[in-house]
Amino acid sequence: MWRLGTVPYLNALPLVQGLHGRADVTLCEDVPARLVPRLRAGELDAALCSAVELFRNPAPGWLAGPAITSAGPVRSILLFLRVAPSRVRSLALDSSSRSAATLACTCLSEFCGVTSARVFECAPQTPLGLVDADAVLRIGDPALAAACDGTAARAGRVELDLGELWTARTALPFVYALWLTRPALAPEAAASLAALLRAARDAGLPRRAELAHAFAARTGLPPDACVEYLEQCIGYDLGDAERAGLALFGRLAQRWGLVDSPLLPEPLA
Repeated sequence: MWRLGTVPYLNALPLVQGLHGRADVTLCEDVPARLVPRLRAGELDAALCSAVELFRNPAPGWLAGPAITSAGPVRSILLFLRVAPSRVRSLALDSSSRSAATLACTCLSEFCGVTSARVFECAPQTPLGLVDADAVLRIGDPALAAACDGTAARAGRVELDLGELWTARTALPFVYALWLTRPALAPEAAASLAALLRAARDAGLPRRAELAHAFAARTGLPPDACVEYLEQCIGYDLGDAERAGLALFGRLAQRWGLVDSPLLPEPLA
């Protein structure tokens, strides 16, 4: 029995749809900030969660192949700004995030010259108008909803898409999440699990439009925007360019003291 964790966001659905109903899989949904401690404690065999953990000690194992990436606008990792990016002096991070929080701090420091901002966490349900910060990070479905419903304009803020900023400044994709594994997962088990997860992705990708329409019906978001998000904004494979982007992220985040190591470990399988 595989104990697998995943994030409860639209962008993960194509990667896990093929896992539902399998007798050999128990699937747990939670936000990245709570999945990571469970994975490190050995409560999960693997989790589709924050790529930044690869640069923290001790680094978990990871499986090459399925991932959540972007190469340009991502629409679900957003900073909502009340000042120009270079003038940010306070940053409210989404308390459910890991990779996106580090990406926000890295981008502001590396690309915008912000090095002394006050940083604190904020619940993702907090209305933007009630958050006293120059920049507010939103991730996942709350960010996608805010991008569609005009929340930023009503709160007097403008949106900065961090996926778009990253690719514009680095010419590389960004990797938000991938399958991380618990400590001491045996190589044979890792190979078997990697094959299972690749098959799940291959079963889910042709159903992206169907999944997007079902999500839109549940949430009230525009169906066309949800389809475009899954089919045009999100990538689902960790290729050479994505791996290069992930390695650069580790180096830049370490430069600003945000992670323990700048080195991307080799995958288990």
